[in-house]
Amino acid sequence: MGRNAAIKGFDPAIGHTMDLFDEKEGHLSVILEILKSPWVSRGSDLLAPEDAGIGKRRGETIAVAWDDVRRVPAAFEWHARAYRVDEIAQLWAVERYWWDPRRRISYRCWRVIARGGTYDLAYDRLERRWMLLGVQD
Repeated sequence: MGRNAAIKGFDPAIGHTMDLFDEKEGHLSVILEILKSPWVSRGSDLLAPEDAGIGKRRGETIAVAWDDVRRVPAAFEWHARAYRVDEIAQLWAVERYWWDPRRRISYRCWRVIARGGTYDLAYDRLERRWMLLGVQD
């Protein structure tokens, strides 16, 4: 069956667990495939503590239109262009250095799809501002 045969052969309808790694080195190919995903980033790829570790890093302040009903960003403006959010792909929080008021970071982040690109938006809860953290084309 080829590479990742155990994963490809898994039947979710049965619902049982199985050993995906039948040999000691078998997990490496699975990990390498997962790391190719645009949704996964390594902590070691972070340039600075406040980065979310994604694509082209920005950190620019932007204007965001908030959807109060769905409680998500509905649109944002970047470089004088409006971007309507087509889909929310992911939501996460970044809390760092909570014990040190000078270095503390508290973000709520949304990975959104807009105009065919993927953008990481963050609301800085301490500074009360929106930022564009990263862009993946």
